[in-house]
Amino acid sequence: MMAMLGKLCDTMQSLQCPTSGKYIYMYPANPTMIHTFVLENISQPHEIHIALFKDVSNAAFLRDQLLAGNEAFEYAFIDAATVVSIAHALAAAHQAVHSSILLQKTRTRNVHSEIVFSLSPTNNISEAFRRFGVSPTTSTLLCIKVSTATKPFLTDDIWNHLQEVVDGTPVAFTNDEISSLTEWSKVAKNYKILRPTQTTDLKEVELQVLGKLVMRAVG
Repeated sequence: MMAMLGKLCDTMQSLQCPTSGKYIYMYPANPTMIHTFVLENISQPHEIHIALFKDVSNAAFLRDQLLAGNEAFEYAFIDAATVVSIAHALAAAHQAVHSSILLQKTRTRNVHSEIVFSLSPTNNISEAFRRFGVSPTTSTLLCIKVSTATKPFLTDDIWNHLQEVVDGTPVAFTNDEISSLTEWSKVAKNYKILRPTQTTDLKEVELQVLGKLVMRAVG
């Protein structure tokens, strides 16, 4: 377990130095709010496209599309209030890609729903979707799309589609923006940790959250 936690710590360092760790960050070639990461420490590289929205007003519609199995809406739609950092989101994406695409041991419908499930510290699928997935009242939304060699998606196409279907304000996918949207009471409840205060080091909170994900993965 400690070895896996160490790898996640390395992940956070690699986000600051994109070419040294398990993720390569690709800055957008055009002025969009899509951010692309390449998972490079698995047998087949996978691109992870991520967009962050606030002031979302049509979450109920987006949730209905997921429940209906609309393939055009095949994303991981996550309540951004439950996410603490870039590393938190990427750890879930990495675990989901590893489980559902490489090991073919998915517990949910597809790799995108598996990302939502992978955010949970427990194996209760319905609870994971209730706590981390988009709900009718969601107002901040993290959208993740996985692109593979067999099922590729272009960044521009993803961004254009999200602009059409998400009624909200796009913001940069940065740790500062994420933490400004995080509801720390939700994080404390979901991961059974102490609620952060103004003097709490958020990196310590991040480590606690990532540790919970590791414990579930090896449990």
